[in-house]
Amino acid sequence: MDRVASDYSPVRNGLPSRSTTGEQVAELIRQAIITGAIGRSAPLREEAIAAQFEVSRRTVRDALRILEGFGLVRHQRHKGTQVADFSAADIRDLYNTRLVLETAAAQRWCTADPAAPDDALAERLSEAFDRLRAASEQLDAVQVVEADLGFHAAVIGLMASPRADRFFGSIAQEMAFAIAILEATQRETQTRPAQALAEHEAIRHALMDRDHDRARELITTHVETNRERLVAIVRAQDVHVGGD
Repeated sequence: MDRVASDYSPVRNGLPSRSTTGEQVAELIRQAIITGAIGRSAPLREEAIAAQFEVSRRTVRDALRILEGFGLVRHQRHKGTQVADFSAADIRDLYNTRLVLETAAAQRWCTADPAAPDDALAERLSEAFDRLRAASEQLDAVQVVEADLGFHAAVIGLMASPRADRFFGSIAQEMAFAIAILEATQRETQTRPAQALAEHEAIRHALMDRDHDRARELITTHVETNRERLVAIVRAQDVHVGGD
């Protein structure tokens, strides 16, 4: 299978009017990775990207360094830069980390003193769910991935820990990439939008009811199920590539 990406135009035609040019190019490549326009392990050639966006190779290098910081691309000396890949072990590590954070947040939230509710955190979760519902109704894969990530970030936010928020932020782009692989393969927003949304809504309701046992069970089932589905997808893709 040829994983070389030479055309980044499916993401957006032209540069977005924001920040530095390097950051703009990084955002375009990031979206191409999230949409699947650029696949796992695809080489990212500076010359081709520079020609595509009509920018200098130095700007491209700046963009790739930004993406490397997100964990979306990896650079190897004498081999160049390529889109990051996930092994089964990588996926399990990523999802297990998320599970620890989300269940800890659920415990803190559900066992907190009800006489001192934090309405701002509850509102943030509700708003995140509303964005996920809107994205699901529009059947926009990019928006669904980002809204899904935003919902789980809001769940972790219930821990009321700035350090936990920052830590999740540090793996957020890797998490988005993993969700994107799952979304691109399973097409949940097109094949079972109601069921996919219902899973998140059930988690939200359990948390708002401060039902710790139910929230923990729903979060655990959701994370572990998607973890194993993603592991199976990546393994199947690797077998297919190996057989080409």
